[in-house]
Amino acid sequence: MRDTAAFGNRTLLHYAFLTATVACIYIAENLVLRTLPVPFIRIGLSNVVILSLILSGKYLAAILINLIKSVIGGVVTFTLLTPSTWLSLGGGFFAVLLMSLLHYLHAGFSVYGISIAGAVVHNAIQLILVRIFLISNPSVMFLLPALTIIALLSGLMVGHLTLLSKDVFSGFIGGTEHDKVS
Repeated sequence: MRDTAAFGNRTLLHYAFLTATVACIYIAENLVLRTLPVPFIRIGLSNVVILSLILSGKYLAAILINLIKSVIGGVVTFTLLTPSTWLSLGGGFFAVLLMSLLHYLHAGFSVYGISIAGAVVHNAIQLILVRIFLISNPSVMFLLPALTIIALLSGLMVGHLTLLSKDVFSGFIGGTEHDKVS
């Protein structure tokens, strides 16, 4: 009984650490890239940890940490009740869900393919949400090709960084499947 409690506390502590790490990366990226001429572009560097969780089969943890990241990021950047946080929540949820499904179903995607699929879905869902709730003009969908190219580049970068950092987070994430995926 005591071993189970210690394991549960250690796991909770690891997830808390990963959540704090993801939130800090997300907030830093948000604040730095906000100064660019195109303020809505993000690389998604915090998704390195999310993708590492997915590759280790920790799908629910990946979804929860991703959602918590968006909420904490919204609170810290004073955008919690603005469309940007809601778009982040929607796009992030469906991206992590798709990446988890692709990994769980062994659909033949590499780390790069899973990462790119998540980035493309994230951008597409955000654009659909913008079209439904914010801008009723259908011409907003003309941004999709440009956002897809950006998603391809950011997905490649996140996939590559995930492979490079697998040893960094392995002690906190656990599992051995992450080491098998390339």
